[in-house]
Amino acid sequence: MVAAPIADKAMCEKVLRSGTNLVVFPGGLDEANTLGTTSGDVRIKTRTGFIRLAIKHGVPVLPTFTFGELDAVDAVALLPPAATQWVKRNLRMSTTFFAGRWGTFIPKRVPFNMCVGAPIPVTKMDPSETEVFAMQVERVHEAYKSEIQRLYEENKRKFGYDDRPLVFI
Repeated sequence: MVAAPIADKAMCEKVLRSGTNLVVFPGGLDEANTLGTTSGDVRIKTRTGFIRLAIKHGVPVLPTFTFGELDAVDAVALLPPAATQWVKRNLRMSTTFFAGRWGTFIPKRVPFNMCVGAPIPVTKMDPSETEVFAMQVERVHEAYKSEIQRLYEENKRKFGYDDRPLVFI
C-alpha cells in the first residue's frame, strides 16, 4: 500500500520517528512553476531540508531520478510570473496547469524510468551541534547532487535525454 501524506516537516518527522521509510521525490512547486525553458533543461531545485532530517534521524539518503516525468504533461502558466510567485510564496500552491493527452489533465502515455543511485550514509547527530551539523549537511548534499548527476549522465542517452542538460537551480 502506498501512502502520500502532506510533505511538510512535521509529517516527515512523524514518519521517521515511527521507523517507516520516507520517500521524497525531487520536484515540487519551484519546478512546477519553472515553465518551458528554451533549451529543454532538466531543472532540479536543490534543497537541504530532507538531508537535515536524514542526519537528525540517522537514515541514509537514496538518490533517484525518474526519466519521463517532464514528457508526461505540458506546463501552462495561468497567471503572470509576479502573480505566480506571490501565490506560490503566500498560499503554497501552484498556479501552473498541466495539460496532457488531448489538452486534458490525463498524462500522456510515456514511460517513466526510475534510476536508483547508491545510498549516501549519514551520521546521526543533533542539529544543535550547529557547526558540525552544517558540515555534515554540506557533505551529504554534495554527495547527493553528485550521485543525481552520475545517474543522469549514465542513463540520459538510454532514455532520450541526451540533448537535455541537467541544471541544479
